[in-house]
Amino acid sequence: MNMPDIRILDILDIVFFPFCGRGRKEGRIFFWRGKHMRKNADDAAGCGLTSGTGKHFLETRPILDKSVHNVQYVQNRYPGLWEGTMQHGAAMRERKERIFAEWKKFQNGGEVDLSVIRDFVYRSWLRCRELGVDPFRVRCRELSPAELAGEMERHAFLLESSKSIMDQVYSLISDSHSTISLATREGVILRSLPADSAVSARGRISREEYIGTVGLATCLEEKKQLEIFAAEHYCTENHDFVCSAAPIHDRSGEVVGVLGITSPCETFHPHTGGMLGAAVYAVMEQLGLRELLGEQKALLELMDEGVITLDAGGAIRLINAKAMRMLHLRDTPAGVNIAAVIRFSRAVAPLLEAGKAFHDVDTTLMLEDGARSVPCVLSAAVNHSTGGMILTLRETGRMREFATRLVGAKAAFSFSDIMGTSPRLLEALRKARKIAESDTTVLLLGESGTGKELFAQSLHNASPRRRKPFVVVNCGALPRELIQSELFGYTEGSFTGASRQGKPGKFELADGGTIFLDEIGEMPLDVQVNLLRLLQNREVVRIGGQRVRRVDIRIIAATNRDLRRAVQSRTFREDLYYRLNVFPLRIPPLRERRGDIALLARHFMRKFARQAGNALKDISEEALRALEGYIWPGNIRELENVMERAAYMAGGEQVTLEDLPESVTEGARGGSDAEGGGEEAVLREALRASRGHVKHALGMLGMSRSTFYYKCRRYGIRTGDFRCSPAGPDGEGGNPGRENPLAGLNAEELQALADLARRMCRKNGGC
Repeated sequence: MNMPDIRILDILDIVFFPFCGRGRKEGRIFFWRGKHMRKNADDAAGCGLTSGTGKHFLETRPILDKSVHNVQYVQNRYPGLWEGTMQHGAAMRERKERIFAEWKKFQNGGEVDLSVIRDFVYRSWLRCRELGVDPFRVRCRELSPAELAGEMERHAFLLESSKSIMDQVYSLISDSHSTISLATREGVILRSLPADSAVSARGRISREEYIGTVGLATCLEEKKQLEIFAAEHYCTENHDFVCSAAPIHDRSGEVVGVLGITSPCETFHPHTGGMLGAAVYAVMEQLGLRELLGEQKALLELMDEGVITLDAGGAIRLINAKAMRMLHLRDTPAGVNIAAVIRFSRAVAPLLEAGKAFHDVDTTLMLEDGARSVPCVLSAAVNHSTGGMILTLRETGRMREFATRLVGAKAAFSFSDIMGTSPRLLEALRKARKIAESDTTVLLLGESGTGKELFAQSLHNASPRRRKPFVVVNCGALPRELIQSELFGYTEGSFTGASRQGKPGKFELADGGTIFLDEIGEMPLDVQVNLLRLLQNREVVRIGGQRVRRVDIRIIAATNRDLRRAVQSRTFREDLYYRLNVFPLRIPPLRERRGDIALLARHFMRKFARQAGNALKDISEEALRALEGYIWPGNIRELENVMERAAYMAGGEQVTLEDLPESVTEGARGGSDAEGGGEEAVLREALRASRGHVKHALGMLGMSRSTFYYKCRRYGIRTGDFRCSPAGPDGEGGNPGRENPLAGLNAEELQALADLARRMCRKNGGC
């Protein structure tokens, strides 16, 4: 007698089942030795268990008619096993007959025995009857090729997650003429194995309204794993099959598809349901894993920094699109050693080789082609699970832009925020709007408090650089020993206390945008040299460094000093003055904008009234006259402070004279000059008439030198503003040998000056 052809199978707990049907006689036998079963095969009541100590499945090849001696071998070798198998087959046939009898009752309108027909099957039959399904003819509904292609694309994630698992399961059930199918939650069959299966063809819609009670369709209705056996199917065409189906859920518990196995009744085995449940669980795990990986990949792509993961040997495992753009890579360098892509600096390379983590190192990566470099902020973390590293690369420009939000000023104002209608202000605004669109260097000239920074922000916001950094540097506020490092930055270890990573300066932080150098006249001479080089070449060299860094910036400078006099006194470099003085823009002081005082005062009143929580509505006429009569040496900043005080002092709905400080009301209570000039006007008229010559002005006013200078300081008057020529060595207005400036005045002008002088003398009780 020939021995059966035996091979080992280690995967599923499948026991013996026969196959005899459709005019063929064929069989397959599985043996299993379970640790919980230690009885012989005869006592196993047909469960197909061996009596030996085998640890694996033992599977015979198909037993055909021409190999009857193999059947005889099994009968002789395992008589109990053969007898149990025959009993199992008889029980299956009896069950089929009982279910078929109940099916016929239902179709004839009779009562169904619910001890035979399971509740979910009976519910399905009722739905099919209500839908008008023909039990004797399956009405197939299939998608067109275009519709099927759309479904395949829409459910590509589900297909990819289930493909390998379906292949593995099919390799185990293929010899039993079974089919495994995957359908969407709408019942569209996306994939079947074998592909030419007539039972579950791809593109067919498995819904009860079309094909009645079947595994896939009823599973989608009941939303649970189930099995439809023989005549439990609503349509007679499916009575020779057993359909097992289980829903596939996503992480939120929603049904996203269904997996089913269809087998002929003769080859069906009870373990099919367990195998299917395990397969669906594996598919759901794959779905969850792929979803997590997809989220991880999406997060990596959303990150505004390059990410590279390396294995323990330095080979690239993962790189996001941002890193590829920064490194100018076209193809994903997966598996390529990082050293073949990037040459790290001497400060970074030893840390990477030693596998040490570091953070925010400002460095320049040299690409392996040697033609390009990438300035960036580099960080590295150790991946303890793989022994590799995770690198993050942040563009230096973006980091600088972020840094300006912390150390710089935000350009929040525009020209529309500048209030006033005086002719001199409107002229300044006209010039500023005209030059804003260019990259021309602008020098803002004006007294303290006139709004120079407001103009600088407006110039930036009206320029093409409006979305780039706006960095403010107060040259007068920086300590002399730190101003170089603050402006130009420094490298690591350049001086005691320097950061190990180095630090970019304000000019680097402003790259691409605008830098506003306030109080430029206070900048030390040694710093002016470096600033001049930057203006000429647009290049920065950090303190302690040698690498030249190009910057693209627009410079707006501001000062309340007379830079021409500073040049003459050698406190300001002449060449730097001419570099900055490309487009000088004078901002008028508040005393030259008398008509704007009421407008500005009411604006500040409303602003601070809201903060103080009072009901201020207006300014009294008396208080308004005092405001308009005051000289405002502190300009708009002083007016804002005065109105803030008044808002908190006011007790009613109006700001009164009593709510204003004495410095403002003194002139109003004492009365103003009848001719409308006031002390300030007299002083200015005398200086204007004398063209800034203090001696001549003193002669016209009949005033002592000390009193004259005191009053000029009080009213913020600079005698140099009235000179038409550089100051002489005496510091008081030119060459004494020059022609008398009063010689050009007519009789009326001379008389007016004489009257002014007399009024001043009377007012001061004699000079």
